[in-house]
Amino acid sequence: MAVISDGQIQEMARNGMIVIEGFREGNLTPNGYDLTVGSVKAGGREADEAEVAPMGHFLVSTLEYIYIPEGYCAEIWIRSSFARKGVIGSFGFIDSGFRGNLTLSFFNAGQESIRIRRGERVAQMVIIRMERPPDRAYGERSGNYQGSRGVVESRL
Repeated sequence: MAVISDGQIQEMARNGMIVIEGFREGNLTPNGYDLTVGSVKAGGREADEAEVAPMGHFLVSTLEYIYIPEGYCAEIWIRSSFARKGVIGSFGFIDSGFRGNLTLSFFNAGQESIRIRRGERVAQMVIIRMERPPDRAYGERSGNYQGSRGVVESRL
């Protein structure tokens, strides 16, 4: 496994190997790409922005519609500026072959309300080259969230 650098991400995006609709060079980090808020669902309502009280759960869809090619996967990390406010994110890997907006789950464990707005950088995506391509990519395994747009609640 190897983490893909900023230059490699740019090259992959330029060649269409990886898709990040809404790609912005300013969102590149040395070893990843910052994802931004598309919409926020808090208190049962989805909107372009929300104020989340302490001990409040909220979901965020990414503004970016992404495609992770077979042979690659990606890991999601909360941006430290949110973590420093007491926000906790529950993330994992983006499966090889996934296509769509991501829905990210957060919890405001801080002492103060926070405001989340459309276009705000909220998490970093770190792309990883796998040692070998998967036998069956995401769409062939479960594909439960393949092609997602906007906030998508759990399908369990």
